[in-house]
Amino acid sequence: MDVSSTSAVAGYASAMSGSKSATDVGIAMLNKSLDNQAKTAEQLIGSVTETSQSLQDHLGQTINVTA
Repeated sequence: MDVSSTSAVAGYASAMSGSKSATDVGIAMLNKSLDNQAKTAEQLIGSVTETSQSLQDHLGQTINVTA
């Protein structure tokens, strides 16, 4: 076994390790982003429910579809 092939294998292993770390960081950021989106969606749905309960009963019952 010559030295160049050993260093090539070590370099490849090092590169793969760095790539895995970058992938792990990307996945962690994606999960955090999805959690933030879920929280925002829950808040948005909650605000719509609160607003619709405060409207008068006759509002929002019909839709005018004439053009």
